[in-house]
This record gives sequence, structure tokens and C-alpha cells, in this order.
Amino acid sequence: MTKNQLIIKYIDLRDELMDYTMEHFDAMSYDIDGYLEEDEIDIDELKNQVKAFKILLKAYKLIYYTYG
Repeated sequence: MTKNQLIIKYIDLRDELMDYTMEHFDAMSYDIDGYLEEDEIDIDELKNQVKAFKILLKAYKLIYYTYG
């Protein structure tokens, strides 16, 4: 994935997480602003964040399905 594709995925994850929690919204928004402003970013760090928040979203969906 390219930088822009990863940023778009990260934005989508942030927005989808809002359905379950606002806990990570500010931090993710701050990260997104930084990624958009910087020319050089650590692409591996961004990939890891996207991966981590995908897992987190999956967990929230499972919890919501079980207890919601």
C-alpha cells in the first residue's frame, strides 16, 4: 500500500471506531494530521498502526455483537 492508501485506511478505521468508542479519536486525528503534513514518514509505523487498529476494531465488533 502507498502512503496515501494507508492514510485513507487509517481515517476509515478512525471513523468506523467512532461507532464503538471515542477513546482513540483525538490521538488518531492528531496522527492523521501529522502524516498529511509530513513529506517523509515512517511507512512501517503507519502500517503497524493500521494493523493494530484493524485488530482493535475487530475486537470492538466482537464485544458489541456479544454484549450489544
